[in-house]
Amino acid sequence: MGQHGETITILLLILIGFTTWQGLNNPGVMQKYLFSTEAIRLRRQWIRLISPAFLHGSWGHFFGNAITLYFFGRNLENALGPGFLLGIFFTSVAGGHLLCMLLHKHEDYRAVGASGGALGLLFSTILLMPGMRIMIFPLPIPIPAWMYAFGFLFYTLSSMRGGSGVSHEAHLGGMLSGLLVTLLQYPVLFKQQPLLILALVAVSGGGLWYFHANPGRVPGFLGLHVRGKMDEFKQARHQKNEDHLDSLLDKVSKQGIQSLSDRERQQLQNASRNRGGKR
Repeated sequence: MGQHGETITILLLILIGFTTWQGLNNPGVMQKYLFSTEAIRLRRQWIRLISPAFLHGSWGHFFGNAITLYFFGRNLENALGPGFLLGIFFTSVAGGHLLCMLLHKHEDYRAVGASGGALGLLFSTILLMPGMRIMIFPLPIPIPAWMYAFGFLFYTLSSMRGGSGVSHEAHLGGMLSGLLVTLLQYPVLFKQQPLLILALVAVSGGGLWYFHANPGRVPGFLGLHVRGKMDEFKQARHQKNEDHLDSLLDKVSKQGIQSLSDRERQQLQNASRNRGGKR
C-alpha cells in the first residue's frame, strides 16, 4: 500500500458542499436531483441513483456526512489511491439507493444525502483495518472497529421502520456495497476475516428478510418487537374496557340503574371518569 495523499477526498467534499449550497438555495435543483423511486421507476431518471449524494437537507446533515467521509475517505485514498476511494463512494451511493428501490418499489420514496457513500467508505475501512479503534462521543475510550460495525448495523436494522426522517435503508445498502466492492477487489480478505464477513452478511440478511416479510414493522432487535407487542396488548385491553362500558350503558338504558350490581356501578363510574378525562 503506497502513500497517495488526500487531495481527491478534499475535492469531493468541496464539490458536495457547493452542490449542497445550490440545492438549499434553489428548490428546483433539489427537486430535480433528489432520490425518488417514482422518478426512476416511471421516468427512468437513473442519474437520481447518484445525484442525491450531492444534496443535503441542511448544513447539519452535510457536516455530519462530511466528517465521516473525510476521516475514512482520506485513509482509503492514502492507502489505496483515489480510484479505490471514488469506486467505493459511488458504488455505495448507488447501492444504497438501489436497496431503497427494492424495499419501497410501491411508493414514491424520497431522500437526499451522501450517507450511503460515507458509510460504504467507513465499512470498507473497517474490513481492511479491523484492528483499528474508533472514538465515539461521549465514550471516554475508543472501541474496536468490528464492535462499532455491529453496533451501527444493529442500530440501522432496528430503525428501518420509517417516520424518523432518516433513510436507514440507504445506510444499509451503502454499508453492504462498500463491503462487497472491497471483497471483490481484495478477495484474500475472505481467508483473513471469514467470521467477521459471515457475521455481517448473516445479520444484514436476517434484518432484510424480516423487513421484507413484515413491511412497516420494527425488526425484532433491541427489544423493539417486544414493545410493539405491548402496544398491541394495551390497545386490545382498551377496546375490551370500552366494550364492557357500552354493555353496562345498554343495560341501564333497558333495565334502569337499579339493575346494576354494586360492582357494576363502581365499574361504570370508573370507566365513565376515565373516558371523560380523555379529550
